Amino acid sequence: MKTSLHLAFGMTVFAAASCLLVIALSTDRGAETAVLFSALLATVNGLGALALSHLGAKRSSTKAFFGAVFGGMVLRMGLTLAGFVIGLRVLLLPEAPFAAALLTFTALFTAAETAVWSRQKFSPRVRQS
Repeated sequence: MKTSLHLAFGMTVFAAASCLLVIALSTDRGAETAVLFSALLATVNGLGALALSHLGAKRSSTKAFFGAVFGGMVLRMGLTLAGFVIGLRVLLLPEAPFAAALLTFTALFTAAETAVWSRQKFSPRVRQS
Protein backbone atom coordinates (compact mmCIF):
# COMPACT_ATOMS: atom_id res chain seq x y z
CA MET A 1 0.00 0.00 0.00
CA LYS A 2 2.85 2.39 0.83
CA THR A 3 4.39 1.87 -2.62
CA SER A 4 1.04 2.54 -4.26
CA LEU A 5 0.62 5.77 -2.32
CA HIS A 6 4.11 6.90 -3.31
CA LEU A 7 3.38 6.06 -6.93
CA ALA A 8 0.02 7.85 -6.82
CA PHE A 9 1.68 10.94 -5.39
CA GLY A 10 4.46 10.73 -7.98
CA MET A 11 1.97 10.36 -10.84
CA THR A 12 0.04 13.40 -9.68
CA VAL A 13 3.17 15.51 -9.23
CA PHE A 14 4.51 14.42 -12.63
CA ALA A 15 1.25 15.30 -14.37
CA ALA A 16 1.10 18.70 -12.65
CA ALA A 17 4.75 19.46 -13.44
CA SER A 18 4.27 18.48 -17.07
CA CYS A 19 1.28 20.79 -17.35
CA LEU A 20 3.23 23.67 -15.83
CA LEU A 21 6.09 23.02 -18.27
CA VAL A 22 3.74 23.06 -21.26
CA ILE A 23 2.11 26.26 -20.01
CA ALA A 24 5.54 27.87 -19.64
CA LEU A 25 6.70 26.81 -23.11
CA SER A 26 3.51 27.24 -25.09
CA THR A 27 1.59 30.26 -26.25
CA ASP A 28 -1.32 28.21 -27.55
CA ARG A 29 -4.11 28.11 -24.95
CA GLY A 30 -5.78 25.20 -26.75
CA ALA A 31 -2.67 23.06 -26.42
CA GLU A 32 -2.37 23.95 -22.74
CA THR A 33 -5.96 22.93 -22.11
CA ALA A 34 -5.47 19.72 -24.10
CA VAL A 35 -2.41 18.73 -22.05
CA LEU A 36 -4.14 19.64 -18.80
CA PHE A 37 -7.24 17.60 -19.65
CA SER A 38 -5.18 14.62 -20.84
CA ALA A 39 -3.06 14.74 -17.67
CA LEU A 40 -6.20 14.82 -15.54
CA LEU A 41 -7.77 11.94 -17.46
CA ALA A 42 -4.63 9.77 -17.35
CA THR A 43 -4.03 10.52 -13.67
CA VAL A 44 -7.57 9.57 -12.67
CA ASN A 45 -7.21 6.43 -14.78
CA GLY A 46 -3.86 5.56 -13.20
CA LEU A 47 -5.08 6.19 -9.66
CA GLY A 48 -8.06 3.96 -10.38
CA ALA A 49 -5.70 1.22 -11.53
CA LEU A 50 -3.68 1.49 -8.32
CA ALA A 51 -6.86 1.24 -6.26
CA LEU A 52 -7.97 -1.81 -8.25
CA SER A 53 -4.57 -3.49 -7.89
CA HIS A 54 -4.69 -2.95 -4.15
CA LEU A 55 -8.24 -4.27 -4.02
CA GLY A 56 -7.34 -7.26 -6.21
CA ALA A 57 -4.32 -8.12 -4.06
CA LYS A 58 -6.57 -8.42 -1.02
CA ARG A 59 -8.96 -10.86 -2.69
CA SER A 60 -8.71 -14.41 -1.49
CA SER A 61 -9.86 -16.20 -4.63
CA THR A 62 -8.45 -16.13 -8.12
CA LYS A 63 -11.89 -15.53 -9.61
CA ALA A 64 -12.46 -12.44 -7.45
CA PHE A 65 -8.96 -11.18 -8.25
CA PHE A 66 -9.41 -11.47 -12.00
CA GLY A 67 -12.91 -10.01 -11.72
CA ALA A 68 -11.44 -6.88 -10.12
CA VAL A 69 -8.60 -6.70 -12.63
CA PHE A 70 -10.51 -7.34 -15.87
CA GLY A 71 -13.63 -5.47 -14.79
CA GLY A 72 -11.42 -2.53 -13.89
CA MET A 73 -9.64 -2.69 -17.25
CA VAL A 74 -12.94 -2.49 -19.11
CA LEU A 75 -14.05 0.41 -16.92
CA ARG A 76 -10.73 2.24 -17.42
CA MET A 77 -10.77 1.76 -21.20
CA GLY A 78 -14.33 3.09 -21.29
CA LEU A 79 -13.33 6.09 -19.18
CA THR A 80 -10.40 6.86 -21.48
CA LEU A 81 -12.54 6.55 -24.60
CA ALA A 82 -15.30 8.72 -23.12
CA GLY A 83 -12.74 11.33 -22.03
CA PHE A 84 -11.14 11.30 -25.48
CA VAL A 85 -14.49 11.80 -27.21
CA ILE A 86 -15.50 14.54 -24.76
CA GLY A 87 -12.16 16.27 -25.26
CA LEU A 88 -12.44 16.26 -29.03
CA ARG A 89 -16.17 16.69 -29.62
CA VAL A 90 -17.41 18.66 -26.62
CA LEU A 91 -14.39 20.68 -25.45
CA LEU A 92 -13.07 21.02 -29.03
CA LEU A 93 -9.46 20.47 -27.96
CA PRO A 94 -6.79 20.41 -30.66
CA GLU A 95 -6.42 16.81 -31.80
CA ALA A 96 -2.64 16.41 -32.06
CA PRO A 97 -1.61 17.86 -28.66
CA PHE A 98 -4.48 16.13 -26.90
CA ALA A 99 -3.85 12.71 -28.44
CA ALA A 100 -0.06 12.95 -27.99
CA ALA A 101 -0.33 14.05 -24.36
CA LEU A 102 -2.95 11.43 -23.51
CA LEU A 103 -0.87 8.69 -25.12
CA THR A 104 2.30 9.85 -23.35
CA PHE A 105 0.72 10.13 -19.90
CA THR A 106 -1.11 6.83 -20.28
CA ALA A 107 2.04 5.00 -21.43
CA LEU A 108 4.13 6.38 -18.56
CA PHE A 109 1.49 5.62 -15.96
CA THR A 110 0.95 2.11 -17.36
CA ALA A 111 4.69 1.46 -17.07
CA ALA A 112 4.59 2.66 -13.47
CA GLU A 113 1.56 0.45 -12.74
CA THR A 114 3.38 -2.54 -14.22
CA ALA A 115 6.33 -1.87 -11.95
CA VAL A 116 4.04 -1.83 -8.93
CA TRP A 117 2.25 -4.99 -10.07
CA SER A 118 5.54 -6.84 -10.42
CA ARG A 119 6.35 -6.12 -6.76
CA GLN A 120 2.82 -6.70 -5.43
CA LYS A 121 2.39 -9.29 -2.68
CA PHE A 122 -0.69 -11.28 -3.52
CA SER A 123 -2.57 -13.59 -1.20
CA PRO A 124 -1.37 -17.24 -1.24
CA ARG A 125 -4.46 -18.44 -3.12
CA VAL A 126 -3.87 -15.97 -5.98
CA ARG A 127 -0.15 -16.58 -6.44
CA GLN A 128 0.90 -19.17 -8.96
CA SER A 129 3.02 -22.04 -7.67
